[in-house]
Amino acid sequence: MKEKTVEYKIKDGANRLNEIIRTEIKRKTFSKRNNISGEYSDDGGFDISNTFSMLYTEPNLGPLVKLNLKSVNSNSDGTESKLILKRKNGMTYNIHFWFAIFFIALTIVIAIYQTFSNGINESLMIFVLPIFGLIYILLIELFANSTISNLIRRIEKIMTTEKIEFKKL
Repeated sequence: MKEKTVEYKIKDGANRLNEIIRTEIKRKTFSKRNNISGEYSDDGGFDISNTFSMLYTEPNLGPLVKLNLKSVNSNSDGTESKLILKRKNGMTYNIHFWFAIFFIALTIVIAIYQTFSNGINESLMIFVLPIFGLIYILLIELFANSTISNLIRRIEKIMTTEKIEFKKL
């Protein structure tokens, strides 16, 4: 659940990268070159996500995680800019995470009750159930981290394709 932030120093203006990302977002679904979708963010910049994702819930609550992309000029003549990529957890992530926390708490309460009711020797194995909730949280976090890493690589690929010089800070 940690917030992952990656920063780049770009040897080009912020407007050029913003225009490239805006153009990619506005393309039709099947003509996208880099499989990214997005929208304007309330925090400034763009919230980027995968076009196709298998981790949507019904009803559709949006992507598991989003990548917030902010590009701002770092000098007055517009020849250098700073790109900030930050992970944002989506509603789907929050629902899965809190469901797993609820499951862990519920199974611990049931295990404690069973231990007091039946004795330690007969109901000690029920304490294994919360481990399934922890494994579920780890799987969701694994999917979220791989999605964010994939989106960061796509942004780097876009900058390389468009011949934008960048340096990771």
